[in-house]
Amino acid sequence: MFKVVLGMILLLETLAFVVHAGQLSDSDIAIRVDDLTIDANEFEAIFRSAVRQKYYHGRVPEAELRQFKQQVALDIVTQVLVHREARRQGLQPDRETIASEVEAYDAKYSNSPEWQAQREKIMPQLALRMERQDLLEQMEAQIRQLPEPTGEQVIAFYDSNPDKFTEPRRSWGSVILLPVPPSAGEAAWFETETRARQLKFRIENGEDFATLAQQHSGHPSAVDGGDLGFLHQGVLEQSVQQRVDALEIDEISDPIRVLEGILLFRLNGVQPPQLKPFADVQQRAAGLLYRDMQDQAWENYLRELKASADIYVNENLYVQSNHE
Repeated sequence: MFKVVLGMILLLETLAFVVHAGQLSDSDIAIRVDDLTIDANEFEAIFRSAVRQKYYHGRVPEAELRQFKQQVALDIVTQVLVHREARRQGLQPDRETIASEVEAYDAKYSNSPEWQAQREKIMPQLALRMERQDLLEQMEAQIRQLPEPTGEQVIAFYDSNPDKFTEPRRSWGSVILLPVPPSAGEAAWFETETRARQLKFRIENGEDFATLAQQHSGHPSAVDGGDLGFLHQGVLEQSVQQRVDALEIDEISDPIRVLEGILLFRLNGVQPPQLKPFADVQQRAAGLLYRDMQDQAWENYLRELKASADIYVNENLYVQSNHE
């Protein structure tokens, strides 16, 4: 529910923010939200946790570093504001469910010596993390709880977004696949390509594509004379799709080398993009519109929270070198 980069990361002990009560100068502060301040070391601890969660190799590509640090800072501010508002409204975490989840976590790692050594310290932090996350999710669910869109709104959305309800161009094709074993040498590939060219010549001189597909093709479609039916863009391998896109209707491609062997593709027809009737997509349109309305409500809510708070983010956070 709570859609930020850090997710649960900020709810670990690294989010144990303290109010420094004026002890820090502006140059020492990484982030300030009203009277709550986070120094550079606290930010880096949170940042490193976020990196470990998002990047497999534990390192942010240099081209993405500044943007990712900005996102982490934004997520910190967002979570602080939303959690504070949840507390102000008197929302309470579902402690019964959280207790069950903590017990399940404890049972899962009960045989781990590392867990047992740190258990007494981690268990309260884990419960606190889950309680905070629960409050954040409650607040987002509350903001996203909107009236369903009216029929008129759904129709207007459909009319304004035809691209969302248009079936893309489809190609109707048939294939003949002459298999080549993966371990075969170049001579076998050359020989198979020569056979494919001979088949193409025979078809272009009057022999039936479907009959030859049934006799020679190693593709599952051979039982249907090689007929693949209508295919959406992206179904075929990119190298094949490029060749297909260049064909005229009833034209046969030159032999195409694919992983499984040598392919001949015939373009039987093309179905242009088609806007689906409203009646066919009404339910989907209503769902898309409702999701857009929810997203807009959430964005507006966060914008209002930030506008009402005194927020400071030290720009020096974004020019620091990459993490270890």
